[in-house]
Amino acid sequence: MGLNLNNIYQRPYIVRDGRGLVKKKQDDDAQKTRTQAEQEEKSQNNTRSRGLQYVEQAKDQYVQSYTNITPAQSQRAQQLYGQTAKTEQTKSSSSYTEGRSSKINIAQILKDFKNTAVAIGTPADLSEEVNNRISLIQAQLAQPNPDTSLVKSDLMNASRQLDRYISKTLNKDSKVVENWVNALFLQDIDFNYNEKDINPQFLVKFPEGSTEQKKTEKAKTLPENVSDMEVSSGVVENAESAENAAVQQTKVYIPQDKELKSLFLQSKKLAYANEPQKAIENFQKALKRAEEIGDTETGAKIYYEVGKIYDDHDYYAQALKSYNKSLNQTTDNNVKTKAHYSMAQIYDDVNQIKPALDHYYSSVAWGGESENLAAQSTSLTKMGNIYTDMYEQDALDYLTVADDLAAETDNAKVKGYVSSSLAKAYDKFGEPQEALKSYSNAVKHYSDADSPLKVAQSYMDAANIMLDYNCNNKARGLLEKAKTYAVQANNTSLTDEINQKLAALAA
Repeated sequence: MGLNLNNIYQRPYIVRDGRGLVKKKQDDDAQKTRTQAEQEEKSQNNTRSRGLQYVEQAKDQYVQSYTNITPAQSQRAQQLYGQTAKTEQTKSSSSYTEGRSSKINIAQILKDFKNTAVAIGTPADLSEEVNNRISLIQAQLAQPNPDTSLVKSDLMNASRQLDRYISKTLNKDSKVVENWVNALFLQDIDFNYNEKDINPQFLVKFPEGSTEQKKTEKAKTLPENVSDMEVSSGVVENAESAENAAVQQTKVYIPQDKELKSLFLQSKKLAYANEPQKAIENFQKALKRAEEIGDTETGAKIYYEVGKIYDDHDYYAQALKSYNKSLNQTTDNNVKTKAHYSMAQIYDDVNQIKPALDHYYSSVAWGGESENLAAQSTSLTKMGNIYTDMYEQDALDYLTVADDLAAETDNAKVKGYVSSSLAKAYDKFGEPQEALKSYSNAVKHYSDADSPLKVAQSYMDAANIMLDYNCNNKARGLLEKAKTYAVQANNTSLTDEINQKLAALAA
């Protein structure tokens, strides 16, 4: 490359066993930890959303953890409860409420209220206060002649507590919970506590229209030639990235029960056609049928598929519930690999390091059981990227093992992803020559995978290293190559960025 630069860090030596297992994670207490102030600073500087308190739950509980409220989640909360906030004035013009009963049992209100408190990630002390208040309400309702005004007052006070927490988190006044409770008070409330009395009109549902906000592409239809005996997740799901596709591309076998098979396939087609609400409703029917015939394995796969739908539309709490339920039921190592990976992705996206690493590690382990080298390599790379962001050289341990595993596959996109991640790590740890070699490998692999955009990005990242060391002529050559592939990928924003860099060099 023409550079004579001394490496700042020596590449760690890794003892490998067999195909190369990553050194076992250290116990939580022995791991390197950052102070709370450092975590907050990193979170504030991170452009991704802050959230998902990682709290281990009892074994029989449905979900591991829930999200902290964010501006986007506050908007979704408005969507979730906006339908019930409509007054009787709009009922006649609403297709949702028209012709339905306005009667709702107090048990349903209390249950949804508690779920709301959990879903917005209330801290332990506030959660205890809210639960205590709900317990007082339930005690009052157990009286022969309950004081309904006291019940309403306590519930309103609890709603204000939650709104204060949301307002403090957002630094913005919020009354979403209070407005929801006020809207319910306009209805005909039955104070005879009965958990089985459920009015579907007031259930918190997956909001209509959310797909238009999340997805702008045209709806797709499932190819007609997909076998009705198996559906590859990599085929029917529009994977957002090559590395995710590598984990998801495992065959999901459909059960032989005719009714269950039909419901499952129809649900998958609805999900692929970007109709999440209909897909979830259909999956619920499939789950009921699976329970009727005792097919717990298909039930686990259904929970996983529902989790993917919620995940794709940023309903993280619901997604985690479904993934966790899938893990509790399945004996399929492929499903375990995918579920752990999906949960890790959620935590990773919101910068919750420990749970993300835990689930990535579990995904690696189950991927080993199912001999899914691509999935193992991808999860290890994700772990390496986390450590790279934390400036910890453990990153190279994980990334080099991921590279070894990827080399044993024929998946060029995964190989490119690992090489690109290695390059970024070497660059961050002051090893530009190794970084340039890895970017060269990334270019080769992404070219083999026919991914011109990734090739362009790899060339541009390599050019940036050259610019850092004032190798302007070589940087210019790499940028010209990057531009060629950016144009081929029809990515105008990247092309413009490259042109700006070339213009700056010319000046």
